[in-house]
Amino acid sequence: MSVSVSILASGSRGNSAVVATSSTCILVDAGVSGRETFKRLIATGLDLHSISAILITHEHADHVAGLQRLATKLRVPVFMTGATHQAWRRALRDEEGNCPKLERLELFYAGKRFTIGDIDVMPFTIPHDAVDPVGFTFRSEGVKIGYATDLGYVPASVREHLGL
Repeated sequence: MSVSVSILASGSRGNSAVVATSSTCILVDAGVSGRETFKRLIATGLDLHSISAILITHEHADHVAGLQRLATKLRVPVFMTGATHQAWRRALRDEEGNCPKLERLELFYAGKRFTIGDIDVMPFTIPHDAVDPVGFTFRSEGVKIGYATDLGYVPASVREHLGL
């Protein structure tokens, strides 16, 4: 048994990572196209159908550009805060004003722990210019992994969650 993190993309052109155990695989952010995400997942040796869920940190395009396609193709739950979901929907309205829908949306709140498979997820607030940006800590098999992006600085609250 092991816990692993694979960074699929990092930077202004897109952000995405995978946190995985032997039985659970979570895609964190979907900032590159669905096709590119699939290609990068395969390159890391992950089966596309092993993805258990998608978690979104915030609504900026470099974190959600491939979300709609990935959610449709993979048919897994998508976890994000309610405010992030509303901002994402507003940003992707089509010409008729229709907003995109996610088949399996799961809302969470910063500071409220939840579980996906054998991974405990703790979302926490981070300082960033988005509506409700979060970082995450993941705990499984006695291992704790911290994930936080787009930090201009690391306030005490984030240091506490990350154990710094």
